[in-house]
Amino acid sequence: MVHESFIWIFNWKLHCYIVNSAYKIPIICIIMENNTPLFQFDAEFRRFSLERNSQHTFEEFSTLVERLHSLKDIPFLVSYIDPSDQDLLPINNDDNLRRALVNAKPLLRVIIQRKGNSLEDLNGYGTLKPRNLISTILGGTPTKAKTLPISNPHDFRQVSAIIDVDIVPETCRRVRLLKHGSDKPLGFYIRDGTSVKVTQNGLEKIPGIFISRLVPGGLAESTGLLAVNDEVLEVNGIEVAGKTLDQVTDMMVANSSNLIITVKPANQRTVGPPRRGSFGRSSHMSSGSHQSNTTAGSDPEDKYDQDEIVDLTQVNAEESLKEDGILHL
Repeated sequence: MVHESFIWIFNWKLHCYIVNSAYKIPIICIIMENNTPLFQFDAEFRRFSLERNSQHTFEEFSTLVERLHSLKDIPFLVSYIDPSDQDLLPINNDDNLRRALVNAKPLLRVIIQRKGNSLEDLNGYGTLKPRNLISTILGGTPTKAKTLPISNPHDFRQVSAIIDVDIVPETCRRVRLLKHGSDKPLGFYIRDGTSVKVTQNGLEKIPGIFISRLVPGGLAESTGLLAVNDEVLEVNGIEVAGKTLDQVTDMMVANSSNLIITVKPANQRTVGPPRRGSFGRSSHMSSGSHQSNTTAGSDPEDKYDQDEIVDLTQVNAEESLKEDGILHL
């Protein structure tokens, strides 16, 4: 048997009190004028099911909610209550929708609110203490004026990371760039160049691949993990030593959605100092890459610097090299 608590409504002239039936405590006070509330609110409850193992997109889920609650042409926000800590979390992309369905045990409580009427817009952010609704009705100590409302982030996804810090040599950095759908492009150019390596016979110049330019506002520049003249050593675990510029470009195109680049920063000050207690640091890179201690970012008299520049600003695996020699990724 399902038990439901009753809501009693009393109307005295200008005020309408909604009272909890169990404790007879007013929980909402509505100012009335000519038997009409000065503001209106509504609530309805629906229960529906989804296949847990099916792949659901946020667009499909939003369309289902819109049709279920007749919200056509009404902007709304979708949130859910996390069963573990009762936090109100947003659902606004495929990733957090998938996370919400995983956390359902087994029911998922979804909250639908009109845009501009969300709890965050009403109560504001940054309060040290949750608002007490009863104190607000019955009166109490004056509170600070409401600050400007700050909306929830509509999309939060990882776009970059430094990985394998215990594997990669301290002079190098392994960076992961994550490109989601039609988000901003990778936004960097690569070129041929020369790298100076220390061998038993002294210094030796060998061909290398370098980052020649970062596109303002692109993904690479916004992360701050790549810089001009950084030498590219690996692309998704494959060494670039001995490969041509076109081959390295093809490798980056094939892995553009989850690109992992091992670079040797031109400015070694950006690489963290050796950590205390860190021993046995090794790399999966070849011995040739291991022995790279000095990098010459650009030598204008060297023949390798005269090669073409490849554009990595837009990723499109179906397009081939343009006639002007620039590949738009």
